[in-house]
Amino acid sequence: SSGINAEYGDCIINTNTDHNGWIWTIDQEDCQSSNIASGSWDSYIHFYDIGRGSLEKTCDISVHSAILCTRYEKNLLLYGTYSKIVFGYDTRSKTTAFKLKNHTKPVLSVAASEEYIWSSGEDNALVCYDRRMNKLLKRIRMERISSSIRFLEPYLWVAGYDGNIKCFNKDMKIMKKIETGHTQPIMDMCHNMGATVTACKDGVVKIFSPNTSPVLWNSFTLDNSASCVDYRKGIIMAGCCDSSVVFWKNINVD
Repeated sequence: SSGINAEYGDCIINTNTDHNGWIWTIDQEDCQSSNIASGSWDSYIHFYDIGRGSLEKTCDISVHSAILCTRYEKNLLLYGTYSKIVFGYDTRSKTTAFKLKNHTKPVLSVAASEEYIWSSGEDNALVCYDRRMNKLLKRIRMERISSSIRFLEPYLWVAGYDGNIKCFNKDMKIMKKIETGHTQPIMDMCHNMGATVTACKDGVVKIFSPNTSPVLWNSFTLDNSASCVDYRKGIIMAGCCDSSVVFWKNINVD
């Protein structure tokens, strides 16, 4: 199992999934939903409901390529694959709504707003796609691989293999650089109005205030490194390299 020192918070779920490989992504649906999606190297996406305090699997889909990232909008799951494609999956009709191929290597992260879909890949590209005009809007090449991207108005937050975070505006210009203190690549980052959470390759998870001059609220180290993290309403979720998922609440941020 993936342990955490009890002084940091209460572990409310710590369970192995039936994924047969690293869990690379975990995300909670927008709109105050209790729905969770996880994606794995085993090419499966699993859907869960955590409304009753446990991880209850509702269904899964096989997509024939390793799942490296997700963004769970209301009734629509965006996911990026090892096969270099970003898919949009309609969770109501259970059909593929669209697919975007804007990368030459595997897609590592995806973010979205009503207007745009951003993605980053092992090709060092950071891409902006216009949803309304249905076309590629901009592509820039990063010096280092961008492992995790998140959008929260007005910035696109980009975490990378250099262990730090860059904030871009909608014109894809860097507005702010943030040093996290991580000494190894950031595997995943969650950024929303509650907190900014980073998970590093060395197993260190850090919780910061959610602004462009962040204060470190807390940090801890997992027994098994977290390959993905999410944070909602005081609960941190992590997917780990041993196919387990762990949830904590009451994290001390004083």
